[in-house]
This record gives sequence, C-alpha cells and structure tokens, in this order.
Amino acid sequence: MSSSPQAVDDQALAYPEPAAHPNWHRHGRPAPAPLTPDRQRRNQELLLLALRTHRPHTHRNLAEAS
Repeated sequence: MSSSPQAVDDQALAYPEPAAHPNWHRHGRPAPAPLTPDRQRRNQELLLLALRTHRPHTHRNLAEAS
C-alpha cells in the first residue's frame, strides 16, 4: 500500500464512524443560555484562584501502598 494522500483518505473511510452516544443528544431540551460577560469573568476569576490555591497532597507510606 502506498502512503499517498489518497491512500490515507481511502483508509480513513474504510470503516463507518460509530453512532454518537445517546447522552450527546438533547432530545427537545432547549439549548443552554450563553454566558454573560460578567459570568465569564467570574468563572475566569474562580479558575485562576483554584490554580493558585495550594492543596496538600496525601502522602502515603510506601509500606502502606503495598
């Protein structure tokens, strides 16, 4: 088999794409409202705070782990 772009395209189409998972469909539910600029700013502030906040990790003894 050659490695030409056409061969790669043919190989990609050899199997059909699987169906989407049922949870991906909304089934009549309305689309969520877009975030307001104030809410976007608040989310960004919370994300940055979470990234800066130090959370201690639990360190286990090697003897306890085995």
